[in-house]
Amino acid sequence: MSNILGLVGSARPWGNSELLVRQALHGARAEGATVQMIRLTTLHLKPCTGCLRCAIGGQPCPLDDDMAWLVETIQAADGLVLAAPTYFLGPAAVVKLVLDRLLMVTGRVDRPLPPPRPAITIATAGLEGWRGVTLPLFNALVSALGFRPIDSLTAVAPGPGEVLLDQALLERVLAAGRRLGRGELDPSPPPPGVCPICRGEAFMLRGDQAVCPICGRQATVLCEGEGVQLRFDPVTGSSHRWTPEGLRAHMIDWVQATGPRFLARRAEIKERRQPFRETEIEWLCPPTTDDR
Repeated sequence: MSNILGLVGSARPWGNSELLVRQALHGARAEGATVQMIRLTTLHLKPCTGCLRCAIGGQPCPLDDDMAWLVETIQAADGLVLAAPTYFLGPAAVVKLVLDRLLMVTGRVDRPLPPPRPAITIATAGLEGWRGVTLPLFNALVSALGFRPIDSLTAVAPGPGEVLLDQALLERVLAAGRRLGRGELDPSPPPPGVCPICRGEAFMLRGDQAVCPICGRQATVLCEGEGVQLRFDPVTGSSHRWTPEGLRAHMIDWVQATGPRFLARRAEIKERRQPFRETEIEWLCPPTTDDR
């Protein structure tokens, strides 16, 4: 029997994000899975300090919070559902905070990665034109944790609970949850012009290639008639950064390699930093509680 975990990135009880997670879990439970939920906003999670002890030193993260428990709980799941709101063109801050802390996971290059497991990612938004980059960042998060998004969607519903008025949306999420409960790994086909890995819609242009800034997937830009199309060739080897090979290459060839480079020039950096230390600039702080 599989265990499916739902992550709710909204502080609003019974809001759109929670309802859609519950709908997906209903589908998974109908296939015999056990289901559980975590509300990310109730956890004690600290921002990453950039100390790099996890990535370069191979040490446990020194921050004393719930992040290690969250990672271990997610890694023990057989499938994942993540839903959270879009706040000003990006994901709710708690989701980005978790994403920022994932060096403590991807830095474990000496450990064998678990086999791929399915995930569903759902972004909620009030306006179609303001959905921003929420969904591809959700897919970056679950992919870095070793999950494969099998369905990704943005649910447009301005008011709390309004997703319940969209029957087609509820049916799609329920069906995706059933696929999750069955352990299916084949992703749903993306719309034209959308990255098939992270479902991003923004690309960097390099000659006749369009590169997804989230996952690194490349496509050939084709000009046919009066339109422009993107042709995504079949994935081979480590052609995007969320493969085990891509993650290991990034961690070993780039992140871990920065340690020796930095240490070799540490004295020079210290000397160049001294003039900045000698220049006083006032730090502004908000008034204390007693002054308010």
